[in-house]
Amino acid sequence: MADVTDEQRSGPTSEAEDVILRLDDIRKTYTNGVDEEVLFGVDLELRTGDFAVLVGKSGSGKTTLLNIIGLLDTPTAGRLFLDDRETSTLDEDERAQLRREYIGFIFQFHHLLPDFNVLENVLMPCRIRGKEYEEAAHDRAVEMLEMVGLGEKIQTPVNELSGGQQQRVATVRAFANDPTVVMADEPTGSLDSETSRSVMDLMRDINRETGTAFLMVTHDPELTDYADRVIELQDGRIVADEG
Repeated sequence: MADVTDEQRSGPTSEAEDVILRLDDIRKTYTNGVDEEVLFGVDLELRTGDFAVLVGKSGSGKTTLLNIIGLLDTPTAGRLFLDDRETSTLDEDERAQLRREYIGFIFQFHHLLPDFNVLENVLMPCRIRGKEYEEAAHDRAVEMLEMVGLGEKIQTPVNELSGGQQQRVATVRAFANDPTVVMADEPTGSLDSETSRSVMDLMRDINRETGTAFLMVTHDPELTDYADRVIELQDGRIVADEG
């Protein structure tokens, strides 16, 4: 696997040392017979400890932007810096390396592995990185599962849990590799109101305790109350960034 070069690290230095994610003029165009531009020159900075919510109508480009920030997709133009590393020119192996090292993901559907128990699911991202990472994360994973009320269920198969419990497992899993930033795409979209509040409280508590930055996409206006920043995307452009 190729190392990230000094040239790729030599992006613009932010005046604030706590900027961990920076987007410069990000554009995205899809070509399916005809060009369709989805993102138009997006500029954005995310700092350590931020809890930011990304809102906008369906089709505004939210998921595309989240996928680019999460290194799951590449921009057509523009540059993305993660911890001062320029990522837009990396190959897939290098991008995967940075995802594992810096980014946690929480999705609307938990995507847990039914053949594994709670603790095994939480530690799966570490197992993928290597045995030494899994061993190092074990105690932290147990501690976080206890914090979310699942300490007695670490050996329980995940298919025996309630929907809310499964989403809590998925939330803890996002922190298994001690990420710098967590991307959350509609993490409460499949939950009832009470469970949604519980999951949001959990994410906010972890954010405050660890300083991990969050960027969450949601269609639920009530969830913006949890945010330090509310970023509005409209027709592929950021039209508001409050907080």
